[in-house]
Amino acid sequence: MSKSLLPLALALLLTGAVHAASRYAGEFLGLGAGARSAALGSAYVALADDATAGYWNAAGLSALSSRQVHLTHSEHFSGLIQRDFVAIARPGRLLHGMALSLVRMGVDDIHFTELPDPLQPPSTDNRPLIASTEQSADYALYLSGSRRVGARLSLGLSAKAIYRQVASINAYGFGLDLGVRYQLSHQIALAANVRDITTTPIVWNTDSTDRIQPSLLLGVAYAIPIAEGQTTALLSTRSGGDASAATDDVPLNAGLEYRHRYIALRAGLEEGRQSFGLGLTPHHSLDLDLAYLQHDALEATYQLSASFRF
Repeated sequence: MSKSLLPLALALLLTGAVHAASRYAGEFLGLGAGARSAALGSAYVALADDATAGYWNAAGLSALSSRQVHLTHSEHFSGLIQRDFVAIARPGRLLHGMALSLVRMGVDDIHFTELPDPLQPPSTDNRPLIASTEQSADYALYLSGSRRVGARLSLGLSAKAIYRQVASINAYGFGLDLGVRYQLSHQIALAANVRDITTTPIVWNTDSTDRIQPSLLLGVAYAIPIAEGQTTALLSTRSGGDASAATDDVPLNAGLEYRHRYIALRAGLEEGRQSFGLGLTPHHSLDLDLAYLQHDALEATYQLSASFRF
């Protein structure tokens, strides 16, 4: 068992590579993937075993038993931010699981303003005027693979290409995520995912460069049969990246799912914010998921996902 846990320990040690980088450069990548995970408070790193695992923890792709297509759409802050996630995944032989995923986040109708007289300060006679209306779009393409090492341990790697655009300004980036999942027992799974392990550079056409700091996700999933169904309790935490720069507290996420036949009820807590969700399986090859995310000062967010198995 000690040899099997060596890759997990290595993943933890790699977080020592965290060093100074641009804050919030990769913030658009931190909004999750899939309504199921959102309803579970984003405490999904140890449970991810579907097409979204390329985002959450590529090691979970080893659990795939069939090909999958996943679609998620969400609108944040009363539709101000539009976000979509698409993934295609399949089991394999050399790589026991593979996935191709695309994240897009967009903001329309951004007003760029200017002063009629830029040499004078703003005043009642020199008010800012709308010079143009632009849009912003961020894309991330993930290519992920996973392989089992023994009966309990899985390793995964995600290579991601990033494209960002604000009006005529754009940028490109490339990064790597390393995932580990260990099935401690039939009921308990442990997992870690080191994101942006190489400190992902974002190179702008304005001759400036941002860098996404490495961060670590740790999680545990505990499943137990209850009342003719199955209940799964989840815990996860995040360190490094922008989390350590913004606060001294360690972010903690938690989720609880009860599944019985064709229905699943979910609740979660993501860094103090509540979430709820419902999952339906109207057909053996189709899953539909809905999530509600609470915000203290902003409008609530709804996410809708569909997963197809074939």
